[in-house]
Amino acid sequence: MMSNKLLLNGADSGKLQRTRKECPVFVAFLAVACTVLAGLGDWKVLNNALGALPKAIAVGVIVCAFLSFLVAADFAKLRKAAGFFPVFLLMIAVYSLISLYIWITDFSKAASIGRAGQKILFQTITIVYCVFMCYLFEDRAINYLFFSMCAANTAIILLEMPKYGIQESISSLVTCLVTFGDAEGFVRALEIHDITFLFGQFFIYYLMFAPKDTKSEKRIRRCGVILSVFFMLVGLKRSILPAVFLVCAYVKLLRTGKKPERFILATGIGLFLFFYLYLYLTRSGILVAFLESLGIDMMGRDVLWKLPNDYYELSPFWKGLGFEGVTDLVNMWCREGLINRAYPLHNDILKIFIELGAMGFTLWAGINYILYPAYWMTRHDTETGMLYMAVLAYMTVTYLTDNTAFYFWSCIGLRLIPMSYSYRIRQTRDQKQWKAPTPEESANEIRLIEMGE
Repeated sequence: MMSNKLLLNGADSGKLQRTRKECPVFVAFLAVACTVLAGLGDWKVLNNALGALPKAIAVGVIVCAFLSFLVAADFAKLRKAAGFFPVFLLMIAVYSLISLYIWITDFSKAASIGRAGQKILFQTITIVYCVFMCYLFEDRAINYLFFSMCAANTAIILLEMPKYGIQESISSLVTCLVTFGDAEGFVRALEIHDITFLFGQFFIYYLMFAPKDTKSEKRIRRCGVILSVFFMLVGLKRSILPAVFLVCAYVKLLRTGKKPERFILATGIGLFLFFYLYLYLTRSGILVAFLESLGIDMMGRDVLWKLPNDYYELSPFWKGLGFEGVTDLVNMWCREGLINRAYPLHNDILKIFIELGAMGFTLWAGINYILYPAYWMTRHDTETGMLYMAVLAYMTVTYLTDNTAFYFWSCIGLRLIPMSYSYRIRQTRDQKQWKAPTPEESANEIRLIEMGE
């Protein structure tokens, strides 16, 4: 009787010591395949032909999660993953309700409803993808996403080679690496914005947060750092390298402090307030004048940032044009000949303010920069909150002069990386909390059970 009763102190301890139910191999293969195929949607040939449609293949992870549940049902694991849904669906509610209010009160601004609905749908898909990837792989979801993106980017490189020939392709690639990103032809065709920005997030994670306790973890970490740098260079995103190193220095500085959680929240509040100053500097032209005085090539951004001035007010009462309202403005400017192509605004802070208005913009900034860091630190731990803020701070640099706030893979990385990392922190904490019962405690437990029988 005694040999059949392996006793732990309490029901919770039994849960902590349960064997993790691994995702079946064929299910893991399907999940990776869905991710790689969705990543191939960023290949310019497919993107020009099908737009964002291939990225919807990412919802295949729902089928994978269902298959995994059929093979090894784990309700505790499902509840843990599903607990992330309400947190991130809050932003979807903000986008939807603010835009709905704008369209109802001013139906003339409702022309962009179709595109807005598509963007909200794909933002929802990013959340669904992250939750079910974490259900399938928990703390390893980051690695699965990383190597899937490496495979997708490598496939794009191989698919582009036949157009230029092997010799010219290799020469262009070597020139890009040797000159730190200066190349034409083959490498220029590999300028994949969304996936390349995602590798900046991976670089921060693998350099500053990835585990390195075992040989395999150290090997994965080194591989993650090296491949992230390679794909950032090949993707012609030299500008993000200083940003990622600056963020890594920021993390290093936080870890030297006694109470880093205070500085994390201070960073979020500081960026929240800075955005309003940034809007003023952009509208007034002071920012453009300052950047031009430094000899920085604005590449047309100076024109794009001036054009919206007659279509919005920098006021706390500005209602907004609704989600995707700026796209309507850009198309109109293109038709009128003010610009020769329908260029994106290349300023997400300004774009969000124009579209969601002062109230919507305040909610967007407040949730992302104050509420979410507080959530990660309160419900998980300081390291998870630090990781989220590090990735967000890096992405913020791109928000200022680019269009990454709603990029599909960039949004997935911003959510999935801290979500997956939180599993490892939780498991480590649980292992520290559980202690094996002493011989005396085990004997007492056995006597109690025998007496009960």
